Parts: sequence; C-alpha cells; structure tokens
Amino acid sequence: MSSEQMVHDAAMEIMAEVGIRVNNAKAIEIFKKNGLRVEGEIVFFTEDEVMRWVDMAPESFTIQARNPKHNMVLGGEISHPAPAYGCAFIDDWEGNRRPGTMADFIKCLKLVHMQDVYSINGGIMVQPDDIPSEWASIAMFYATLLYSDKAILLPTGSKKEMELIMEAGCELFGGQEAFSEAPRMISLINTVSPLTLDEVMLDCLMALAEHGQAVIVCPAAMLGATGSISMAGTLASGAAESLAGIVLAQMIRPGTPAVFGVQSTAADMRGSITFACAAPEGTLMQGFAAKMGKFYKMPSRGGGCQTDAPRINCQAGYESMLTFSSAYRHGINFILEAGGVMDSVNATSFEKMIIDAEIIRLVKAAFRPIEVNEQTLNLAEIKKLGHTGTFVTAQSTAKNFKTLYAPRIGLRNASTADYLKENIDKELNRLLSKYESDRPEPEAQVMAEVKNILAKSGLNPKHFKTIENN
Repeated sequence: MSSEQMVHDAAMEIMAEVGIRVNNAKAIEIFKKNGLRVEGEIVFFTEDEVMRWVDMAPESFTIQARNPKHNMVLGGEISHPAPAYGCAFIDDWEGNRRPGTMADFIKCLKLVHMQDVYSINGGIMVQPDDIPSEWASIAMFYATLLYSDKAILLPTGSKKEMELIMEAGCELFGGQEAFSEAPRMISLINTVSPLTLDEVMLDCLMALAEHGQAVIVCPAAMLGATGSISMAGTLASGAAESLAGIVLAQMIRPGTPAVFGVQSTAADMRGSITFACAAPEGTLMQGFAAKMGKFYKMPSRGGGCQTDAPRINCQAGYESMLTFSSAYRHGINFILEAGGVMDSVNATSFEKMIIDAEIIRLVKAAFRPIEVNEQTLNLAEIKKLGHTGTFVTAQSTAKNFKTLYAPRIGLRNASTADYLKENIDKELNRLLSKYESDRPEPEAQVMAEVKNILAKSGLNPKHFKTIENN
C-alpha cells in the first residue's frame, strides 16, 4: 500500500469517527442538506461521500489574469511561486521592525509585478496597519487591481468584504456569468487545527465557490502542538481538514477549482511554542502535498523561501534556499510565501524579496534538465579543437555564452564587503524605476465602477486616495 493511500485511509477514519468541527451555521445546513451526519457542530463523512464530491474538483485549471500573458496554470508538473503572505511587520536590512503600511503593501505589489518569476500578485504581503482592520481586505484588493495586471491572489477578510470583492469581480470581468465561467482569482482558506473549520474562513470559501473562484484549503498545524508529534499523523488529520473544506466548495458549486494544501511544520518548544516554518519536517510534510494532490487529482500548495531568522543573514539564506528548492523539487504547484518572508512569517523584507527572486531563478536553473541532441553535443567543434585548442574564441561560445546563468545580485569576483547589499539596493531601485515607466493602466471607467462597489464597505475616501496616490 502506498504512503498516500495510508494517509488517505487514516484521514477517512478520522472524518468518519471523529468528524470535523464546523463553526458556521450556513455550512452546517449545506452539509445536512447533502445527507451528511451532523451532531451539533460536528460533521461526519464517509469515504464514499468525500470522494463523490472531491472527484468533481478539476485536476488542473487556469487562473485567467487581466493580462493574458500572466495566465496561471495550476496542476500537472508546473510550479508557480507566489510572494509573502500574512506578515504583520516590515523588517529592514539591519533587523529593525515596524508595522506595515499601505505604502509598503503597494511597494510589494510593484516589486512582484516587475519580477518575471511570479505570475500572481496580491494577497496579504504585509498587513497595512494604517487601514482599519475591518476594511483592510477591501483596501488591499483595490490596490492590487490598480498596481498589477497579473493573476489575482485575494486577501481574506469578513463575509461582507468577500461578498463585495465578488461583486467587484463581476463588474471587472463583464458580469456575473462571465466572472463565474472561469477562475479569475484565488484565495487561501486556512483551517484551524486540530480538525476545525473557522466561521470567517468558511464565509470566504462559500462566497468564492458561489462565484466559481478558486480556493486553497490548507492546514498549518505544528507537530506536537496543534497536530500529532508524528508527521504521518499530522498529515492525516490535515488531509481530513482540507478535504472537508473542498467537499463544501463542491457542494456549493460542483467543479469549483480547489487546491489541496499543506503548510504544516514543526513546533520549536524550547522556551515557548514557535511556528518553525523553515524546519526540515515542514519541507517534508509540505512536499507530501504534491503526492496527495496527485492522489486526489487536484493541484497542490506548500511553502517556499521561508525562514525563521529574525534578520537577513546566513540562516535566512540557507533556510530560504532549503524551503524553496524542496518545494520545487517535490513538484508543489502553488508555492506560497516565496518572496520576502522573515522571522517565521511575522515580517516582510523588501531586500529579501530581491534575494528570494534570485533563489527562485537559481533553483529553476539548477533543476532544468540538460538538453542533449546533435546540436548541443557540439562534436564537430570538439573534434576540430582537439587537445590544444581553446573554446574561449570558439564560434559556439561567442553565440551562446549569454545563455549561462548570470546572477543579478551575487558576484563571483566581489572586491568589497558590502557588495551584496549594494547590489540588492541597485536591483530594488531598478525594478521600482522600471515599474514607473511601464506600469499597467487599468481601464478608468471600469475601475470607477469597482471603486463605487468597494466603497459600500465603508472604507474612508481618504484611504482610497492614499491607495491611488502611491
């Protein structure tokens, strides 16, 4: 029996005998309506019931961006990095920390828009402390539309916020029918380990499913804290949580695009309980998401470029390389937090966003298969030069030397101690300057209508102005 089958069987046993706590009255009614056994807030699932609905989710799907060149295929063997998500603070190079602002969020949008390693933008790259929390998701969504035309990663907020975002999506993409016919946006729906689905997250999931938009259902358990100390046990309970959310999405709208996620990792219990996001146990469990995604025939989600380091240093570098290279090598389809994350997902760093983009490019280059054919074997030139020739002046070298990987921030002949920071600053400023000369221009009339819809949230006009004037 495969390890995937064993995890699945254990998850089915958990869902049938322990059940999933569902803290949402509307979701409870949907489960009851579809014949599931419900006792209070606990929903019980048989394997037949789970697989009947899970089989309706597509094996792969395309998030259609406003600019088609950024369309994003999720599924199969394709891996897409996505930037920082869920951070509250901004860290600078020296490790100084401050609350994030809307200006910081917009700076993140610009940097991600200009990096060719990303097809998607948005989410919660840093929480804007200068926007009231009850309207922050509306503000971040509006900013994402203004400053990028890549595929849209949505922030999650209240039920009202998500419903207004869906209404705005209908306006943006030509009406409800056009909006719902293909996924245009995707959002992260976190579970609450152990074995619980949260009311607010479920409100967001149901709004997304009603409009045919994509959901990532994902636990983030900690070994020995909110999950079993064993990785296999935490994978099984996490699978139960993910599948319960995916089943609900299919009950609302069969065929809703869904991603099977794992963000679980170790807990560091030396002194306090810390979410050790760069632990090797995390890379193993999140890498297993790719196997379970293939088992259930749907895309997978994990994390990459994650570090527990409190500042940019050697630890931040080796942990970020470990987590992204693991995610990429495992074949995770959606690699979240791959850009700027610091200190166990507490803070975002602009400098680390530049470093992480280099890591992503390096890993992709390192795992690219060598092309072997008559042309690349280059036998004629090898025979011609023989034992004493040099390839420095060879014709093939002159034509192809620029295809060799060239780092953007690292140097192979550095002469100063500060070269890395200097190059990071140069690259950061280059990207921001290039953005201003080539920024996307959303259609003014459509954006005016979208703004009117989002204004119904109660977001102050001064906050709209703040967003527009960056």
